Amino acid sequence: MPINTASGTTISIGTTLADASADSYTSIGYVATIGEFGRVYQEIEFNSLSDRNVLKFKGQRNDGTLSMELGRDLTDAGQLALWDALDSDQDYNFTVILNDASGDTSADGTEFFFKAKVMSFTTNVSDANSVVGATVTLGVKSGSIEETPAT
Repeated sequence: MPINTASGTTISIGTTLADASADSYTSIGYVATIGEFGRVYQEIEFNSLSDRNVLKFKGQRNDGTLSMELGRDLTDAGQLALWDALDSDQDYNFTVILNDASGDTSADGTEFFFKAKVMSFTTNVSDANSVVGATVTLGVKSGSIEETPAT
């Protein structure tokens, strides 16, 4: 199947171990959205006077900022690990596993490993007909995203 739903996707936090793929991970509970992540290059433009063309070049790359929406629960081990990492300057290991395996329950979905700093952990109280939420922002370290395709 070429596309899949996001339902069943997980995100987990590891430690500051150098090798993200060798780390042990704690699943982050009550995740409503993970957001987008991936490499983006800054665009550099040069205006050529003689031919009136705008020339474009790739500049610095940035692997992005991931913004997660959670149902706030600091008794959840994964959320507590995020909370504890908030005041650290260290890069933590994260893994996102998509629900895109071939339908075989023993198969693994596409897995992304990356390093990121926990940049924010804020509480959201919007209205009486919603749960108390949290927004967590991860600053992904450039050059750290590795992808393991689904099996």
